[in-house]
Amino acid sequence: MANHAETVALLPSQGGGKAPPTRHVSAGQALGSAFLYGAAAVSMNFVNKLTLQVFGLANTLLFFQMTAVVLSIVLLKALKIVTFTAVNWQRAWGLAPVTLLYVSNVAFALMGLQNLNIPMYNTLKRLTPVIVLITKAVQTKKAPPQDIAASVILVVAGCVVAGIGDFSFDLKGYVFALLSCLLQATYLILVEQSGAEKGVGTTELLYYNALLSLPFLIVVVLATDEASQVAPAMITAEMQMGVIPLIFLFLVFSLFGMLLNWSMFLCTMCNSALTTTIVGVLKGAVATLLGFFLLGGVEFHLLNVTGILINTVGGTWYTVIKYQQRQRRIAREASAALSQGVRMQA
Repeated sequence: MANHAETVALLPSQGGGKAPPTRHVSAGQALGSAFLYGAAAVSMNFVNKLTLQVFGLANTLLFFQMTAVVLSIVLLKALKIVTFTAVNWQRAWGLAPVTLLYVSNVAFALMGLQNLNIPMYNTLKRLTPVIVLITKAVQTKKAPPQDIAASVILVVAGCVVAGIGDFSFDLKGYVFALLSCLLQATYLILVEQSGAEKGVGTTELLYYNALLSLPFLIVVVLATDEASQVAPAMITAEMQMGVIPLIFLFLVFSLFGMLLNWSMFLCTMCNSALTTTIVGVLKGAVATLLGFFLLGGVEFHLLNVTGILINTVGGTWYTVIKYQQRQRRIAREASAALSQGVRMQA
């Protein structure tokens, strides 16, 4: 599920960036969980890209994916693997605006990925935090710190250089990817400022997002006439892959978002938030590198490769800076809480 890990996780999160509870974890478990998250994160772009190449119809695929999420969570709840309260329609109505932004972001991300090669798609998607940063700077009328500004300049410069050297330039792909960035940034800002997700567990949020998106996706599939194209697309895909491989691909595509989020949670629990951040940075670099050769690949050009490299360095630098800022904030909050506790005892 495109960008899904940036929004929700299947299992309850560790709120506020706090360290996971102390537990005995072997070296094998720690390494295995990190590898699982990295492998899932790298594979996801390629699974999505292959499914789109074979079947197309991005909105229909997203409908299948959201339906699979709803059914899977209902099953997990019935088996008592996850728990959350019954659907609260008042809460659902409050979440409707952010759900609309969320599903629109994912839909445009899939359509962007369908029209772009994976390295350029990843390059453009790194503009999301840039949009968030610029919006906040305008709202607060405060310039960002110099290191953040420098990393953002690298990200944008990398996009420009890579775009100039992109001989497979696809205007629709660029527009869809940039719209996805804009919608994702709007989603993140709205959630932060409105507190719409406060009091909603991550599994519950995933369920609400998927459930509330289904009526919207049905309308989109009908309005775009994708419904009439499902049968021909299925026949073509079956002839191209065979029945069993096609069914397997659909299952993997539909459930990969939850696997990614679960593996991210497991990596953080078995290691640390820092390890998860590092693995996330590495997966971006690995996915970009593999994307030069797999599923259509990229026509090499000095400008293209240089731009993607600059963009990756900027994105990595930005991620490291934001992580360090979060850790300093957590340390300050912990220190303030400790000081308050000492004063109350005195």
